[in-house]
Amino acid sequence: MEKKIAPSEQKAQALRALLQGQAEGQSGEELLSLLVRLSTERILQEALEQEQAMALGRGRYELRGEKVGYRNGYENGTLKTGEGVLHVKVPQIRGQAEPYRSQLWNNMSHTSEVLKKLIVEMYVGGMSQRDIEQGLESAVGHFLLAHRTVSEIAESLAEEYEAFRTRDLRQEPVAYLFIDTVYEPLRRWGQKTGVLCVWAIGEDGRKVLLSLSTAKSESFESCREVLRELSEAGPPPTGHHHDRWGHRTHPSH
Repeated sequence: MEKKIAPSEQKAQALRALLQGQAEGQSGEELLSLLVRLSTERILQEALEQEQAMALGRGRYELRGEKVGYRNGYENGTLKTGEGVLHVKVPQIRGQAEPYRSQLWNNMSHTSEVLKKLIVEMYVGGMSQRDIEQGLESAVGHFLLAHRTVSEIAESLAEEYEAFRTRDLRQEPVAYLFIDTVYEPLRRWGQKTGVLCVWAIGEDGRKVLLSLSTAKSESFESCREVLRELSEAGPPPTGHHHDRWGHRTHPSH
């Protein structure tokens, strides 16, 4: 019998689809908002599932030992935020002496706002796994999840960011390139900071978010620097150099 996919994995799949260009956003600001929303939902969903596993004393597919309750499906959870409505599946437990209530879900408003800033800062400026762990502990509270669980989620986030940062963009032939600046309140800078969003419409019509970075202004110099970084060549095929978007260039002398 095929196992059902956990809601957290479904969220991860939706996030991967966005980063592969399967998105509905029409601008850099909308793509950034969608990235933040999906990432927040994904983290919250995984944290909710881990909180339930801790309450039961076992993981999703582990066999029961001493009976302390059992999983009883999910209830739909929604929360209005600045990035739109968050949708998660709140795990349910039956068979315990006291009714199960998720403390994480009760603190969701504060949690989602802290997570939003953490996600933007991670994609914009890069963060160490330890920085991400500290941000997660600030969001979900170390008293709700074991430190090992927080570390595992942080490691997964760090891997996602690194995969985004090091993508080989030579497989993304670009028809149109756009740059938007979105101003976000980020903790590290203590004020609203310009986030330079570079995104493109590919020859196949997909909208792809290429890069996020901080910018003091929408100046020509800021844009030029970001584009220079994006156009750095990867390992060139034999005989020719290609930039990261698959465009053929002349070898430098």
